[in-house]
Amino acid sequence: MKKLRALLALTFASVALTACGTVQTPENSNTEVSEQIVYGTISAVGSRPYMVAVQRSNALTRNWCGGSLIASNWVMTAAHCVEGYTASSFKVRAGVYNLSSSTEGQTLSVSNIYIHPSYSDVGYGYDIALLKLSANVTHPNAAPGAIPSSTVDSTLVQSGQTATVSGWGLTEFGSSSNQLREVTIPITPDGSPCGGTPANTICGPYYQGKDSCNGDSGGPLARRYNSKNYILGIVSYGPTECRGQGVYTRVGKYASWIRSISGVVAQ
Repeated sequence: MKKLRALLALTFASVALTACGTVQTPENSNTEVSEQIVYGTISAVGSRPYMVAVQRSNALTRNWCGGSLIASNWVMTAAHCVEGYTASSFKVRAGVYNLSSSTEGQTLSVSNIYIHPSYSDVGYGYDIALLKLSANVTHPNAAPGAIPSSTVDSTLVQSGQTATVSGWGLTEFGSSSNQLREVTIPITPDGSPCGGTPANTICGPYYQGKDSCNGDSGGPLARRYNSKNYILGIVSYGPTECRGQGVYTRVGKYASWIRSISGVVAQ
């Protein structure tokens, strides 16, 4: 059973996800929601400098989706987080670790949204979008992550490797947390442990019940390698239970598209 991993009310694509965990969907829909980083830990301030919060413009202390800073004025997120909305609908907060603080980090407006032209639904892949910011991120706790080259991607996205996913949302205990949380999971390019996946995705197989979940959509699946923070994946969707088998857009496979839109070159 699939569900998107976004947090607040999403009305596009006939899906409504709510912060309280209740779902109202059309008849015959199997989309459900439970928002959390499951069995993770609180991130140390400054440890995830590429992590940003993608928020609705009228709700700067609540999260909508996650995102990754990939240049001083570019953010990468999931297409399903922004589909159907205008750029003025969003703000991005960089360098923030506690969302309850309205002054922590740096808040910027979004000037343009670029959704991959082949995206139609998470079940078909291409769940990637780029946000052009209205100004440069300058906060000391924020720094871009790297887009993996084909060599780095093929090295790190292998069975037996691990990566860390981070985001905001409820914990496994059902209580909300405004603090950024993270969890390290095994990854594989083979989609069979996740029940079969679209092309150019990464599967996070079951491992001790650890997982990303709703509220984490668009956020980074990252790995430190050769002194760089590589963004290997983007949180896309997964089973309702949020105990493993999450699916992530495989960023390295979109390096050419990312460069064509933003000018950001894979490393």
